[in-house]
Amino acid sequence: CYVGKRRLEEAIKQSKELYPNLSFEIEWFPYLLDPSLTKEPQSKKEILMKKFGESTFNSNAAILIESGREIGISFDHDGVVAQTYDAHRLINYAKSQGKHEEIVEVLFHNYHEEGKSPADYDVLSEAAASVGLDKEKVLQFLKSEEGMQQVKDEISQALKKGIAGVPHFTINNKYVENLMYPAVQGPKIWLEIFENTSKE
Repeated sequence: CYVGKRRLEEAIKQSKELYPNLSFEIEWFPYLLDPSLTKEPQSKKEILMKKFGESTFNSNAAILIESGREIGISFDHDGVVAQTYDAHRLINYAKSQGKHEEIVEVLFHNYHEEGKSPADYDVLSEAAASVGLDKEKVLQFLKSEEGMQQVKDEISQALKKGIAGVPHFTINNKYVENLMYPAVQGPKIWLEIFENTSKE
């Protein structure tokens, strides 16, 4: 998702130069890659090795590291994984405060580059503060159940639509399927999609 985000942003930048009449509004929706995770942090590397096997993990990690290096992302596979419900709640909260895109970028950086837990309230509240949100208000929000049902409902809707992985994209209410690998390879495929969209 992190590489796909950067590739998408670059494609949007280029498309605005080519098609100045196009406008863009990005929304992020929750999805759980591993619903079995709890708030207790676990080794990212161990979880991924168990899921994919050591050889596949090493191969995929090398590809991801190289893709990230090309666009300024330093992937860290020595960090932790944990349940992401609260991170998704925070994204929705930040959206209500006009900080949607900013918080997503910080959360991706924290998880993928710093190896921080996406379930840690201190990590999440500090991320919120870094984009201009009130840290104490965010902590109070996270310690409540506010917004939890919305996140669960949105995940349920995604599953009902047949979404089986991320990144997954919807453009003008049309699904763009099987875009996971093209999304991380470069913006070219996005420019083609945007060109077709500009003709509609």
